Amino acid sequence: MVQDVLSELTELLAGFKAMGGIEAALVTSQSGINMVSLVPPRTNADTLAAMSSTLQNAGDFITMQFKKGHSNRIVVECEHSKLVIICAGPKAHFIVLTSDNVNLGPLFLEMNSTAKKIEQLLIT
Repeated sequence: MVQDVLSELTELLAGFKAMGGIEAALVTSQSGINMVSLVPPRTNADTLAAMSSTLQNAGDFITMQFKKGHSNRIVVECEHSKLVIICAGPKAHFIVLTSDNVNLGPLFLEMNSTAKKIEQLLIT
């Protein structure tokens, strides 16, 4: 059962990466444990998962301090890429590293759609 869900998550990430411009895609637990990842060679997926989830949780903490609710998305614009982190339901984060020239509008739409699918897979 668990292996089936992990296989389905891997297929979902592979399909997402096929949209182009995606360098890495991960699904992590809310606490930062790497569940499934498609990352470049020599990338430590576990560290990326932990640090990205920490960043999302820090965003939530900050916005809650201002009584603005939970953060929907964290975007880090790097010199040569973009890192986007969103919640995928109450159990997971969906993390994507893109090339620098990716259009964020379509990316956000596709990430939201994929995050809903991730959430559904983790509910079962």
